[in-house]
Amino acid sequence: MNRWIKKLVTYSSLAASLALLPAGVALAQDAQPQGQHGQGHHRGGQREGLLGAALKLDSLTPAQRAQIEQLATERRAAGVPVRQADAQVLTVLAQQVEAAKVDKAALAPSIAAEKNAAKAERQVDAAVLAKLHDVLTPAQRGQLVDGIEARVAQGRGEKGGKERMGAGKLGLSDQQKAEIRANLEASRGPAKRPEGERGQRKTALESFRGDSFDAGALAKMERHGGREARMTEAMIPVLTPNQRATVAAHLRNRAAKEGRS
Repeated sequence: MNRWIKKLVTYSSLAASLALLPAGVALAQDAQPQGQHGQGHHRGGQREGLLGAALKLDSLTPAQRAQIEQLATERRAAGVPVRQADAQVLTVLAQQVEAAKVDKAALAPSIAAEKNAAKAERQVDAAVLAKLHDVLTPAQRGQLVDGIEARVAQGRGEKGGKERMGAGKLGLSDQQKAEIRANLEASRGPAKRPEGERGQRKTALESFRGDSFDAGALAKMERHGGREARMTEAMIPVLTPNQRATVAAHLRNRAAKEGRS
């Protein structure tokens, strides 16, 4: 589940409304060759990654465009097993939300399958990023990074409004938000702050400008497994029955979309 460093599988709007999860930025995924349109990947929906942004460069030669479109095809194919695993995780979580209890043992097989699929996906990500780096000229790589960083900065500025809209979907009180935040922090333990993660993402992306870079480091930052389960476990004790029903429906809708994409 990837992309700006990491596409999340679930609460793209509900979790964001609590400001509990840092936004991810798609890297290698979700690029659509010209003339093709499809479902956006989970973890934030249809977010443009490096491949999608690269296809918009007006300086591409026909040969470069053909190569990048082929990389996009490879990338989407690698994401299919992950989306299928995501759908299973979301379905199990929806059932557990309805039961008002997260059963980690029952969830474990689905989480393990998701992690294994994500590991294979990251290997493809790294290979695709390395090939994209080779296809582009230094000037094009700089233009690409500049454009992505500008869009990320713009999206961060709009985040507050989107979070407020998401909060309305559950009607969370200030006390509920505080309790969920506290539960999530307790379950997470010592962890990197979102600010630190953003700094690492920026450093990894900046490295793409150079003649050499660590494609594996850039790819592996995209995914943070287990967040859906942690978020669900943090929310369940705090939500009302009606709110749990809303979350369960959201999870089932996400699972259906993942299964179709």
